Amino acid sequence: METMKRREASHGSAGCGADTEKVPGPELKQLELGSVGSFVRNHRKKIFLIFLCLCTLLAVQPSSRWFGAELREDRTSKLQAELKGKTAEQILQWAAETVPGLVQFSSFGPSGMVILDLLDRLGLLEETRIVTIDTLHLFPESYEHLQNVTRRYPKMKLQTFYPKEMHGMTLWKDDFQKYSYLTKVEPTLRALQQLAPGGWITGRRRSQGELRSHLPVVENDAGRLKINPLAYWTWEDVWQYLHTHEVPYNVLHDRGYSSVGDVMNTRPTKPGEGERAGRFELSQETECGMHTHLARIAKKRAESASKRAELDDAPHLPCDTCVEVNKQNFEEVVLKTKQDMLLEFYSPMCGHCTHFAPTYATIAHELSISGDALPARMDLYHNQVPQSAKDAGFEIHAFPTLILVRPMQKKLKLVTYHRWRRDVKTVLDWVKEELTKPLT
Repeated sequence: METMKRREASHGSAGCGADTEKVPGPELKQLELGSVGSFVRNHRKKIFLIFLCLCTLLAVQPSSRWFGAELREDRTSKLQAELKGKTAEQILQWAAETVPGLVQFSSFGPSGMVILDLLDRLGLLEETRIVTIDTLHLFPESYEHLQNVTRRYPKMKLQTFYPKEMHGMTLWKDDFQKYSYLTKVEPTLRALQQLAPGGWITGRRRSQGELRSHLPVVENDAGRLKINPLAYWTWEDVWQYLHTHEVPYNVLHDRGYSSVGDVMNTRPTKPGEGERAGRFELSQETECGMHTHLARIAKKRAESASKRAELDDAPHLPCDTCVEVNKQNFEEVVLKTKQDMLLEFYSPMCGHCTHFAPTYATIAHELSISGDALPARMDLYHNQVPQSAKDAGFEIHAFPTLILVRPMQKKLKLVTYHRWRRDVKTVLDWVKEELTKPLT
């Protein structure tokens, strides 16, 4: 409006009195058009060069269209090939230039500290969000270490996520799946949901063994890239870097702790043990659940490829009353459903899914009797989420994921179950509660 007023004032002052038109007349418009045409003729070479430069910039600029719903498995495979043989610095530089909203998840262990220091040296730390999960049961030394890190890297933009509910010192023994979900998985999913990054950086390495032994540099994490720039680094590589660049580290590493987690279930490792052998003592687990599912699938697919075998040895999780959904029938069964549906996305290779399977079978049985919603499930170990599902708004960032599908006039209303309690009554109450809400 101010610009218009200035233009009117300028045009008015060009006249000879109060009767002067504020809107340019035909002659002035013709003059303006002629001036533009003359300018174009006199500077057409420069304009062409500018246009050519803009086209070139658009062609080479990283595009975010490969992320979210557009990030498919074939694209991830191409990225793996493109990044093969790249250094950690090159991978991080590529990620910063290519991946929208990049985030590093770190517990500030040795590998995480290498990545943090590399980001700082590359001038990328200020533009990369750093996320840590505080389980509320960390060692005092871990909190002291975090203070040292904050002082050393003032450009670090740190966001800390906590469990939604308090948990006791023995929950990990009583129910490890619940403990890992409450303390690590749920806060991580919440962070990913709130920050909505196109990709996240981890400090995982192949040399850590177990499920990480076949770790790729990049993974497709339900439409989001998971980037492992140190995938091919060894334990010795990490510590050589830390000592060479005098990077701060947790003093517990000097006391025999090769990997540091919660105070009640982490111990020093013994000679000859794996790097993560001291984690989750007595639980027979070395992973908290944040990365387990994809790591298991990656390992199994690598083994299957080497043996030219099929992925047919996954455990069977029975559900007699569930409608089985796959990539081929997804559109017909789910997208065209005429009744409310509770759809579980799961994997038989996922510990949480195995633990939850009997509960979901009971939930499905109850729903089949009440008729409140059609119970269904989709095995994402043998199937990939079809593009039509992503286009319809289905987002799967954890296993298992429960989504209530409600048909509307022109589209589906999707409601994802986010409560950490997953017993039969709580889930059924949630379904009934959602079904009473209007379809808007």
